[in-house]
Amino acid sequence: MTVAPYCQYLTVEQARQLRRWHQSMNAAPSELQEQNIMQAPSGQRARLCRSENLPALLMTDGFRRLWFTINPPVDTDIDEAPGSSDAVKSEVKPAPNELAQHSKPQTKRNYLDNHFAMLAWACVAGVLADVRTDVTPRTKTKDTAKGKSKSEENIDYRSLAAMAGSPVKNSERSLLSELRFQRLQTAESEEELLLLLRRLVKQLDRKAPLARLADDILCWFAEYHDRVPRDVEKRIALKWATEYYRAASSHSK
Repeated sequence: MTVAPYCQYLTVEQARQLRRWHQSMNAAPSELQEQNIMQAPSGQRARLCRSENLPALLMTDGFRRLWFTINPPVDTDIDEAPGSSDAVKSEVKPAPNELAQHSKPQTKRNYLDNHFAMLAWACVAGVLADVRTDVTPRTKTKDTAKGKSKSEENIDYRSLAAMAGSPVKNSERSLLSELRFQRLQTAESEEELLLLLRRLVKQLDRKAPLARLADDILCWFAEYHDRVPRDVEKRIALKWATEYYRAASSHSK
């Protein structure tokens, strides 16, 4: 499966389902009808927002709805019944070059198989429930001369860390102080991360890039539990620091 732009773990399909899940709790009924999205049950978002920790979030209907949407219904790694394995495998025989081509996305898709995946997605649900506006730029397309095929333009997807480092209007001070940003950088537990990200989202007027924020949370949980990636330059803390200080310095010149 293809990984979403500027993401390490979140796939394109998961990003689409995540956006629809979020819209079901925030968009107007007319907009939901146009996009063929079922409106979320009354109070679903409020129950997510009131859940103070990950165990409480795991028990909410909002999390379950998201989890069963993004979680693949069929796990190909499960041991199959005798006699059924050969039949299934004979239906699709990918070429060797196809296996090599899809080996990397397959690894990222298996994030859901990790023992901490459910906790990570519970944190995603809890943080994104506080977001009211998705500020992810939509991919722009332009028609070719024949008007049939379309080509994508490169878009700079904003991150939450970059938004936090952006200056307050008519000031050079960042929206999130450096001290509070460092607290986020050094979060020592899953519950602390949940608390700090929720506070940051509220401080940013409940605006955030859904896909990038969700993927950052998935990356944080992967590092917290499995200590991956091991290369320092690929760690989420360094990524956040780069985005935060780049946004802060770009407006101070």
